[in-house]
Amino acid sequence: MKDTINYVREVFGFDLSVTAINPIQVNALPFYIVNGYSFMQGYFLGRNIVFAKKVSPEHFTPDQYRKQFELLERNFNQAVIFILPDMESFNRNRLVQKQINFIINQKQIFIPGFLVDLKEYALKPDRKTYLQPAAQCLILYHLQKQPLNHYTYKQLAIILNYPYLTITRAVDTIRALELCKVKGTKEKTICFEITKSKLWEKALPSLRSPIQKKVFIDDEINPNLLYKSNINALSYYTELNDEPRLHFAIHQDLFRKLHSEGIITSYSDYDGKYSIESWKYAPATLANKEFVDPLSLYLEFKDNKDERVQLALKQIIEQQKW
Repeated sequence: MKDTINYVREVFGFDLSVTAINPIQVNALPFYIVNGYSFMQGYFLGRNIVFAKKVSPEHFTPDQYRKQFELLERNFNQAVIFILPDMESFNRNRLVQKQINFIINQKQIFIPGFLVDLKEYALKPDRKTYLQPAAQCLILYHLQKQPLNHYTYKQLAIILNYPYLTITRAVDTIRALELCKVKGTKEKTICFEITKSKLWEKALPSLRSPIQKKVFIDDEINPNLLYKSNINALSYYTELNDEPRLHFAIHQDLFRKLHSEGIITSYSDYDGKYSIESWKYAPATLANKEFVDPLSLYLEFKDNKDERVQLALKQIIEQQKW
């Protein structure tokens, strides 16, 4: 909730008051709702509110959000506001059409019952639009592993190991940025009509580092679950010198699973035997043997100011077989 509290302060000039909610009220909800959201009681613009914060970055459909919104307001008997992960503007517009209260940090606050509709262009006119993880993974797979031209959505879901609806939203986003076209009606296929090198250049402003969080651990993990990353991978692909510390990448969902199972007993933000990068998409999908893929690595380091790193990144791009 910290990001949301800061966002509300930035927009309205006051601190948002939130407290823990009665667990009895939450336990009465269906399991998929309890598992999908964290709930807080709040006081906002003179009214008591329940904030339902989406736990994972994957979105439901607007119709599903509408049904959940109605269910939650009946259950809590008061206004509910969703706090949602980043979402493209055309999907936000669908939530607006369905009159669903929501906050997307640094993007939009829409609460029709309070006559509030503040959009990103009124607050952050120079804010970039980034591809969601599944969309970025799809483009990087097309650029590095195999061409995905004329693949159906079902085929893409199998290859990339994402749910069908996630792939649908990913392709919709890529198309909205004019990076691809979609052909067909009953069974849609994706079509990239520009060369790989031009696609990379055009997509680059919308791509970002795959890292969700970086921590340190001392636990030994099955090496088949990990992929060498950071300086270890950069030195593998380029002439940059390696370092003794081992850096690994792992999908954020798998990291949470290993932690919940006690395989990762604890982690630190400061020090440990191994550096672990929790990625927004599965590094295994794009990996090159035991190393993370070079273009994801490029995105991890592209804002690094070290001249040696920048020379290594230039070498990575020069090595790409577009």
